[in-house]
Amino acid sequence: MLVLLLKILLAPLLIGLVSLAGRKWGPGISGWLLGIPVNSGPVLLFFVLEQGREFAVHAALGSLLGILAWASFGLAYAWCCLRLPWWWSTLLGWAAYFAVAFLLIPIKVGDAWAFVTVCAALIVILVAFPRPAEPRTALVHEQSELWLRMITATAIIFVLTGVARALGPRASGILSAFPAYTTILAVFNHRLDSSAAVRVLKGVSAGLFTAASFFLALAVSLTRVSVVAAFALAILAALVVQAGSLMFVRRMA
Repeated sequence: MLVLLLKILLAPLLIGLVSLAGRKWGPGISGWLLGIPVNSGPVLLFFVLEQGREFAVHAALGSLLGILAWASFGLAYAWCCLRLPWWWSTLLGWAAYFAVAFLLIPIKVGDAWAFVTVCAALIVILVAFPRPAEPRTALVHEQSELWLRMITATAIIFVLTGVARALGPRASGILSAFPAYTTILAVFNHRLDSSAAVRVLKGVSAGLFTAASFFLALAVSLTRVSVVAAFALAILAALVVQAGSLMFVRRMA
């Protein structure tokens, strides 16, 4: 009963808070805040509770590699949204995500090498982003957008944890990095101004260093300390990296 209650409340609450903070400080900041694993973190917690620590460790490594697919979506959408409507940008972005995710599933690499590879790729992707123009108008968000994000969060948690055993830990971890919230943020901002969508997606990519640090710390510590301590260490590592990336994001938010 406790696990069910957490599934219903935890992820929607986290994405709701991130969304409200983004409205206050701008699209770049809202994207950067998605680097906090508000989707994958709860999913990995439920993997521990329902599938065991070993499953969660492999899933955490899958989530770490899945960041490459997540960032590929952001880069593809950012370039597409400058010339194409939101539905084409979404489809092409998802195509980039699934293409990279499919290539990642059979790859077996140690946690340290996975972390180094992801960080190096994120640097390249950030350099490859288009330079966003200044927004043409002030952005006005609809109230329904917040509810859509929170409902989506709940649905994703139930789907991923429901199919985890069939997919296996590696594929489940990679799939947990599916850019559902990122898509919602990008589309709603794109409908208002394409430059705002670019800022959101560049902010997401900058924030993914935080997610990478969280997944690495969790994968390393989960078999060595208690579940509570492992998640506490992962959150601490994520917060340190998140604070360090704030200066970069504020310059382009």
